[in-house]
Amino acid sequence: MMDSVTTKLNDEALAPHISEAHLLMDACLLAGEILMANGSEITRVEDVILRIGRAAGIEKLQVYALLNAITVSFPTQGLTQMRTIPPRTQTMDMEKIVAVNDLTRKFTAHQLTLADFHERLEKIDETIPTFPVWLQILGATSVSVPLMIMLTKSAAPINLFLTAITSCLAYTIYLMIRNRFNMRYFALFVASVLISLMMLVSSHLFKSPFDPDIVIVGAVMPFVPGVALTNAVREIMAGNFISGQGRIIEALLSAASVGLGIALLSFFY
Repeated sequence: MMDSVTTKLNDEALAPHISEAHLLMDACLLAGEILMANGSEITRVEDVILRIGRAAGIEKLQVYALLNAITVSFPTQGLTQMRTIPPRTQTMDMEKIVAVNDLTRKFTAHQLTLADFHERLEKIDETIPTFPVWLQILGATSVSVPLMIMLTKSAAPINLFLTAITSCLAYTIYLMIRNRFNMRYFALFVASVLISLMMLVSSHLFKSPFDPDIVIVGAVMPFVPGVALTNAVREIMAGNFISGQGRIIEALLSAASVGLGIALLSFFY
């Protein structure tokens, strides 16, 4: 009579190896998720995960990253796992990208244990919080006025004042809609319509040297998808055509939302 064979995955001798491999897998996916969700390019994500695997002694590690998913495989250990990244959670936070890079350098230099590395990755969102809304609005306003002067060579006080006020109100509306409804492109459109509406009202209240076109140039600066276009070009140059095309479409949709909102009322002033 054939003896029954039972595989015990919770065997005391086997459990430490399984738990450590799974912890390393989760650390790789978590690092990649943080990078992707905060605006990093695909090349950086794959390089960071490969460095983490090599530092832990993983042979023939495989990683495949897209804009909304990361797949990591440890062939020798027989482990493969995928983690999705909801597109609507993606933003741009260079501070968190730098934090992941610093932790990865310490781990690859064997200055951190795997458990410490994983724990610090989990705490990045807590230790590096998002900037408060008022500071984001202040930053958008601070960007608008200097860029308006630089691009238009105009420094008329009325234009400076209206650029600051318009940019402040438009960015406030943008953040309110984006954070409440998770509708970034609609938020861009509404904010741009507000800019155009304020220029329509201002054109009936103020005379020269007021120029609505000059004010609009400064007010839309916080909404220009410059970083998205830059990352799209970098992705394509690196051979990541799928993510590159996705980023280009994202940037074009943002630009179209802003342009349509501005053009909607521009014929009346």
